[in-house]
Amino acid sequence: MYEAFLKTHSYLRWVVLILAIITVIKYLSGWLGKKSFTASENKISLFYSIAMDIQLVVGLVLYFISPITSGFHIDMKDTFSRFWGMEHIAMMIIAIAFVHIGRVMVKKAKTDSSRFSKGSIYFLLSLLIMLASIPWPFREIIGRPLF
Repeated sequence: MYEAFLKTHSYLRWVVLILAIITVIKYLSGWLGKKSFTASENKISLFYSIAMDIQLVVGLVLYFISPITSGFHIDMKDTFSRFWGMEHIAMMIIAIAFVHIGRVMVKKAKTDSSRFSKGSIYFLLSLLIMLASIPWPFREIIGRPLF
């Protein structure tokens, strides 16, 4: 069961990243190009938000059933333990919070320009935090395979 959740979490990462990149590009191009806000921008940020929420649920299941994190003590001096026990989950929750805050700010904004600017900022922050928190293969000790 653990392996199935791990594979799902790993593959879903790509869906989330692709949606994040598309969302950031759409909002930045709308902001810089002074475009009109359409249902398309709203939908892509909604899909990004939903994908992040699904990824969170799968990640939380993994967190509690994983042999790495279930019932272990987080040793702040141990990079592996600290990353999986605290850093990864905390940073990803912050990234998800930025997506949700961004969605609210976009909905509350009065002008298209402010919708695009607020969305761009929050969604870009979310993407950057997410990229920094992924255990990429090139990261020593915590690196995981791409697929």
